Amino acid sequence: MEIPLFTLRKKFLPYIFIVFHIPSVMSMEIVDDEELRLYDGQAFITIDATSYNQGVGDFSGDYEFTKVNFGFDIETLVNADELRIGEFPREYSDGDVGALEYYENPNFNEGDVDSKRYLPGTDSEGNVLIPDADIIIRNFGLGRVDDYNGSDPTIVPFKIKDPYIELAYKLDGQGIRRVVGFRYGFGAAKGDFSGDLMSITGNLEGEIRGPASVALEQLDCTQEWFFCIAAGIDSDLEIYGPVVFIDPETGEGAREGTYIKRATWMGVAEGAELTTSQDFLGLFPGDWLVEFLSSSENCKTFGLAGCFRLSSYQSIYIGDPTTDDFEAGAAKGAFISLQAESVPWQDYSGLSDGRILAEKGAYLNIARFKDAAGNTRYPILLDLYNALTGEPRVATCIGRTKGC
Repeated sequence: MEIPLFTLRKKFLPYIFIVFHIPSVMSMEIVDDEELRLYDGQAFITIDATSYNQGVGDFSGDYEFTKVNFGFDIETLVNADELRIGEFPREYSDGDVGALEYYENPNFNEGDVDSKRYLPGTDSEGNVLIPDADIIIRNFGLGRVDDYNGSDPTIVPFKIKDPYIELAYKLDGQGIRRVVGFRYGFGAAKGDFSGDLMSITGNLEGEIRGPASVALEQLDCTQEWFFCIAAGIDSDLEIYGPVVFIDPETGEGAREGTYIKRATWMGVAEGAELTTSQDFLGLFPGDWLVEFLSSSENCKTFGLAGCFRLSSYQSIYIGDPTTDDFEAGAAKGAFISLQAESVPWQDYSGLSDGRILAEKGAYLNIARFKDAAGNTRYPILLDLYNALTGEPRVATCIGRTKGC
């Protein structure tokens, strides 16, 4: 079965600035071997060839990889009406596919362990509707435009360092190589990623962070009075926790033991917790109290909604938005790939020397990474208020927010 690589619909408007740092050359002269030893340099393009045969199950067998590294920096502003990758048949009954829509169950009973807060939407015949591609992003954009409707609009580009493309081959029983995967990745990336996220397949890891006062503003204190008391006593206490793709039917960050295909929701996974590194009222460590109160269950955490539609997040900043230092704030290990069958891609996040196991179809990886100081960082940081209410889109066009 052929899987389309990708589709960019209608307009595709990139502004790309590639920085090479090439010195000017006034003339060419012969250099002897002795003088040549005094110089060193680095090629703009290098090629790495690797192999892997330690996988099990669908990832067993002999794989070979050819990775083409481009040693330059890219600054870009991109707009496209739609990005669509991995358009081929899947079924909800496959067990690992998300539904197109979920609705709140009017008969949900919090006291019943089998009751589900959200149920998948169906057609008139009772079939669960699913997205028709692994990745669908409408009004796709990279970078942003500040003062977009003013007299002095400024392009703030999406920045990429050391991009690469990689082909994966698998050897059959006769030793013949078949191309089974392709990926495009970045050594590091930083900037605004925008779009209507209709369907995403892969691994996206972020962190929500903010003061307890934000939670207090969103809580229904007639129902969640205990959480209101805790948040009100120390409203300045900063709480934070991880967010991933979610199956709102179960609240879990996986389906059938594997990553969710065509995810449409994200949130705090079932059993995960918010926490804090501060002292409660300045008297004692607050982590145990926050963790006790916030263990996610039935798509709720700390008395608040813990699952959210991906489409609520119109713009997401990749990397650390609090610093202009690219080296310190860029996310590492991000890539987008397409597989004709399962492929164990090398993990370049710095967290391990392991493999990222991508199954047939498309895969977007924006996951935790290790920074230059050895700390584990999240590539996406969400303000707690916007995590609960949605993230508005930044402008990606001059004169309008989108659609240029």
